[in-house]
Amino acid sequence: MSAVGSRGRGVPPRRATLSAGTCATSSFVAHGHFPEGCAPSQPFNPIPAPTERRPPNRINPGIFAALLALVFLPLLSRASLAASDSPAPPPNSPPIFGSFTFYLENDKFFAGTDQHYTQGLRATWLSNDLSDFNDPVHEPIATFIAQRVRPFIDEHFPGVSVLRRGVSFGQNLYTPVDTRTAAYQPDDRPYAAWLYLGWAFHVLRDGDATHPARTSVFEITTGLVGPGALGEWAQNGWHDIIHVPHAEGWAHQLRNEPGLNLVWERKLRYSTDDTRRSHGPARRTFAADFIPHYGLSLGNVSTYANLGAEVRAGYRLPRDFGTPVIRPSADTAIERELNALGAHLFASIDARLVARDLFLDGNTFRSGPHVAKRPLVADWQAGLVLNYHRFKFAYSQAARTKEFYSQRRRQVFGSVSLTYSRPLELRR
Repeated sequence: MSAVGSRGRGVPPRRATLSAGTCATSSFVAHGHFPEGCAPSQPFNPIPAPTERRPPNRINPGIFAALLALVFLPLLSRASLAASDSPAPPPNSPPIFGSFTFYLENDKFFAGTDQHYTQGLRATWLSNDLSDFNDPVHEPIATFIAQRVRPFIDEHFPGVSVLRRGVSFGQNLYTPVDTRTAAYQPDDRPYAAWLYLGWAFHVLRDGDATHPARTSVFEITTGLVGPGALGEWAQNGWHDIIHVPHAEGWAHQLRNEPGLNLVWERKLRYSTDDTRRSHGPARRTFAADFIPHYGLSLGNVSTYANLGAEVRAGYRLPRDFGTPVIRPSADTAIERELNALGAHLFASIDARLVARDLFLDGNTFRSGPHVAKRPLVADWQAGLVLNYHRFKFAYSQAARTKEFYSQRRRQVFGSVSLTYSRPLELRR
């Protein structure tokens, strides 16, 4: 019987049918729509669309190679000098090494948060006393800078008692309050990381009948802000170790930008024991110090003027200039007698009039995440310091006022530092 005949008798034409395999693989079925000829044999659960995942922030070997070269440059420089034909230093020449300090600041310490300034790491090396900033036994970069700083020091700081050099390496991390969302948060602090290397020059002067002991610190800090600073890798890698969720919004962090800051700060020390020495062994009795400071920072990372003070009291107070914290020019070294135990309490404040804060204002030469910063910011800090043998341990709790107008609460974070020092040996 022909097809025409079939149609003529009212038999519907045969429809094209889809095989079971075709139905199962149909793109329509994947979105919950069934083509004609397909019917589900059981309740249908649409296949979810694949979620887009950003590739992990992998470490660029070139970045690490450059960082390692900068960190180990002083060692390579000294090794090459030792192998050269240059005359060796006199046998009674004291070692160049003065102290090494490791810092850790985190808002998890007795605050339990993970926001704003969420972590800071820093390692600092300070020299022993140097007869001249141009001693050829130090790293070439710092020597090059020192040769240009020295004329200014000779003119404005006559009668210097102690000269030191310092090198620091560190990383700071900043996040908004809500780190669980991957969405951009325009009213909260942007994600940011700051990876930096600094060179410092410390000028210590003894007091006299009219002036207290005092120190001036010049610091040049260079580094990188943005993905190249490895903030996402550092934070989420640590979160993997302690088994907590990742911070999901690093896709909206500040973009790569090199940073340069010039910092100067002066500290004075007024003591109850009437000591005017800027260095030397710890005092042998109970004493108290008042250490005011003031300074200035210029650069594309931060531009501000600061003013503050520290008050401390305890047994065997060191003749240094306060408790070290992660702040430019805040490093200090101890010159403590061996096998001497000391302890003291301290409280400090540092107020800053801020003209520029890259981590709030956003990138300098391109648009991106930013918030409206507050021009006046202050830190309060209080804690305990223990000294024994050549070690100094400090713990403090800090509170920082609101840094931008849409910030809901002030910041609280803890600070830990451990210092190893050699006794000071004068070369002047």
